[in-house]
Amino acid sequence: MWRVAVFLALLFFILMMLRALRQLLESFFSPPSRPRTARREVAGEMVRDPVCGTWIDRRLALPAGRGNDSVSVCSEECRHALEVAAR
Repeated sequence: MWRVAVFLALLFFILMMLRALRQLLESFFSPPSRPRTARREVAGEMVRDPVCGTWIDRRLALPAGRGNDSVSVCSEECRHALEVAAR
């Protein structure tokens, strides 16, 4: 019985070593991959909110009035702050 246990332990050890060797060889011979980033690609035009400075997609921005000009803001809070500052 102990021979079977030793054989299984040795087989497990050999398989783990082969797996590590395969991963090591793949890391040397595989082409370098692009680094992953947390950012998403944005398809639209980016505009900057004049109140808080956040960059937002123009399609998602809220319109707000500043005098005769129309500007884009990121939220209702920024729209309200812009309107209060314009008074």
